[in-house]
Amino acid sequence: MILLFNSCAQLKTKEALDLVKKISKLIPKSFYSNPHLLTSLLDALMKCGDVAHAEALFYSSK
Repeated sequence: MILLFNSCAQLKTKEALDLVKKISKLIPKSFYSNPHLLTSLLDALMKCGDVAHAEALFYSSK
């Protein structure tokens, strides 16, 4: 999953962002406790242009 988020971050397209959002809704919230997964998800959201979602996720993960 981390590789998927990293690949989407490199693509920086709307399609990649849509995929990241879809996958992030499907994975259990307990997965967000993995710092590598959370960091790659935040990176993908930021690089694909969804700063608001990334910021909300960042603050909710604290």
